[in-house]
Amino acid sequence: MMKLSLIKAIDSTIADTGESLLANQLLTAWPHDPGSARFFRTSANAVFTFTQAGRPYILRFNHDSERSADYIRAEVAYLKHLADVGVAVAHPVRSRAGHYVESRDTSYGCFHSVVFQAVSGQQFEIDELTLDGFRQWGQALGKLHAAAQSYTDAGRPTWRDHIAKVVEQLPASEHQVHAAIAQLCTQLDQLPVTSETFGLIHFDFELDNLIWTKSGLTAIDFDDSAWYWFAADIAFALRDLFDDDVAKIDSRSPKLRAFVAGYRTAKNLTADAIALLPLFLRLHHAIGLGTLLRALETTPATDEPTWTQALRQKLEQAAQRYRENLVSLN
Repeated sequence: MMKLSLIKAIDSTIADTGESLLANQLLTAWPHDPGSARFFRTSANAVFTFTQAGRPYILRFNHDSERSADYIRAEVAYLKHLADVGVAVAHPVRSRAGHYVESRDTSYGCFHSVVFQAVSGQQFEIDELTLDGFRQWGQALGKLHAAAQSYTDAGRPTWRDHIAKVVEQLPASEHQVHAAIAQLCTQLDQLPVTSETFGLIHFDFELDNLIWTKSGLTAIDFDDSAWYWFAADIAFALRDLFDDDVAKIDSRSPKLRAFVAGYRTAKNLTADAIALLPLFLRLHHAIGLGTLLRALETTPATDEPTWTQALRQKLEQAAQRYRENLVSLN
């Protein structure tokens, strides 16, 4: 999640039609149909759709204070590795200058941009997914993790980097939360780190980042990929199945069993790894808390628009829920 102040700044460039002077300025680095860019969403990044010769593409960009150019290049390198070994992913597109990542100074600061081919297909909500759908979902993640085992390039953050940022954002006065995170780290430090259990994960392999195509599932949005245990990616992906609640994780769930069965067709998954899902969901709560606190870095302005007030309240409530979950399970 970007800082609210940055989301607000980007929103100020977007017209009622969905066009944006900022997006148009950044998009000049790639061939495109003039005037075709339209706002899609802002969250961790700003995302716009556009066309080139009538074909759909995705423009994604972020401010240098949020994502560095090298950080995005490392993501692209990972995507190229996955594509080379047969994992279906959204393909990045080179700019006019032959680069995958373009950086440009604007009146709003320096932004780094990347373009992807749009993926055509179907998406599902978790309540719409059949048991076979869960099996396919698990199989897709198993294939990704199997491919990740041969990837060793640096450039992406680790779980320790993420925890360090959480601690940096967390006020010193929140003693109970600091204690809960310290205990969590002690437990994580005891886990084995091998090529079988640990690698570069997607981090957000939820259904909104999966597209069912005629040839199978395609994964998109690898912008949060990081070095974690593979089982953590399973816990992160299935958060909605258990209402993002550690207490509701049920190893007997038919949907979880279907997911695991699909995963095991592509990669080994032990019962011990499945037993770690509650621990990894707690880890996600800790990371989520830090992300939200960073997004809420500024106090509300007196002239803050209604939509940012509503978003701020939503984020504050989510942060409080993560805070309470961490403390209650300590």
